[in-house]
Amino acid sequence: MLLVVPFSCKESMDELNVNPNSPTNTNPDYLFTFSVVKGMGSYITNANFNYWTVMNWDMYFATLGGVDAGKEYDSNDGKDAWWNEVYAQGLMNAREVQNLTNGDAYLINKNAIAKIWECYLFSQLTDAFGDIPYSQALNGKNLNLSPAYDRQSTIYTSLLSELKNASAALDVSKPTFAGNSDPIFKGSVIKWKQFANSLRLRLAMRISNVVPAQTQQVLTELVNQPLLLTNSDNAYFPYNGEIRNPLFDLINSGQSGGRTYPSKYLIDLLKNTNDPRISVFAQYTTESLIIGFPDYEGVPNLVPSGSSIWNNYNSDASDVSKIGTWFLRQDAPGVIMSAAEVNFLLAEAALNGWWSLNSAQQYYFEGISLSMNSYPNSSITSTQIANYLSVCFPVTLERIITQKFVSYAFQNGLESYSEFRRTGYPVLTDYSNNSINLVNFPNRLTYPAKEASLNGNNYNQAIIQQGPDVPATKVWWDVN
Repeated sequence: MLLVVPFSCKESMDELNVNPNSPTNTNPDYLFTFSVVKGMGSYITNANFNYWTVMNWDMYFATLGGVDAGKEYDSNDGKDAWWNEVYAQGLMNAREVQNLTNGDAYLINKNAIAKIWECYLFSQLTDAFGDIPYSQALNGKNLNLSPAYDRQSTIYTSLLSELKNASAALDVSKPTFAGNSDPIFKGSVIKWKQFANSLRLRLAMRISNVVPAQTQQVLTELVNQPLLLTNSDNAYFPYNGEIRNPLFDLINSGQSGGRTYPSKYLIDLLKNTNDPRISVFAQYTTESLIIGFPDYEGVPNLVPSGSSIWNNYNSDASDVSKIGTWFLRQDAPGVIMSAAEVNFLLAEAALNGWWSLNSAQQYYFEGISLSMNSYPNSSITSTQIANYLSVCFPVTLERIITQKFVSYAFQNGLESYSEFRRTGYPVLTDYSNNSINLVNFPNRLTYPAKEASLNGNNYNQAIIQQGPDVPATKVWWDVN
């Protein structure tokens, strides 16, 4: 008894000294959830950067009353906040999930999914800024606080390789993130494989003007791989009552300041082509309902605030359309990648002779149909879709990219921004229906100001590699 009791007491005391509120091991599921949520951007970031900056450049939104002359393409510190959030919160936590699961064959799915999400976030950053910290990034705990900037061409080659390997590593027989820990696909290994392959397709087509041979090689490898091809496959972030859609918050907060009205360019494009999606994207103007002839009208882009053109618009906005109510729900999904986009990518690939499973026209039609059917409970009918498709031929690159532009409306401004720079489509026009002055259009985002002071040597080297840190400097794949 004397020998046993002291031992038992020691064991009990050891157990008491373990604080259940301070775990020594971090659960990778929690880290991944946090990475996805933060990777989607905060409310403030989305308002300042996504809606008021990029989506105005893309001509989805316009500011009622105009902007200061010469500042039509000014950006704000929202882009700096986005850089900080993606690196410090989105990417760092995705990388930590990989650190915690590296070498564990049982947890291979969690490792691969975190890698796929990391690749997505890095692709967003490099498409916006060009050369960025990549290979040396995310090593702060190893005291590397001044990472070098990698060339965009190098980053793309790495991302395409990482996505290929991650897709191949996914194993349906192994565990994955539990349900709600994976906000996007609820732990579906198959859907993450589809997303990884579809993201490879997007990146491969992005560089098709500079390294077409590399694009064709990736497409050859994707022929027998699963892709996001139906709306049930779409990569959505499920905004809800707890994490509300930022556009819902912006409009209902009363802070939009007239900067989020549907643009005249977008509304005219939809009206001129009898596109039934106009009923989803916009509301009838108040004035037209009073008169008894319901109609949609947009707000013109690129008009200075002092222009006499504004004399033609009512100060109470009764003669312009508001955003469609479908987008003003707190649970309107955040679109990461859709089956419509994948079909438009395949249409372009087929048009170039790089994909032969179906014709370019078939993929083009399917992309349009998927887009029109992606708004649940909308008023778009199958007859309207059939009538619209009956005049959508022949397929051309301009028509493919224009349809992609429409499918991105109010949801994916960054992707539209990249596609416009890559292809020059759709042809954006000003209030007088003249093509915009591309000399003034930003070809990239400028780096956050703190990079010059906190990472000066590498920042200066990036300028030597890529060109001046100004909006006029083009990123590597932009040769349009």
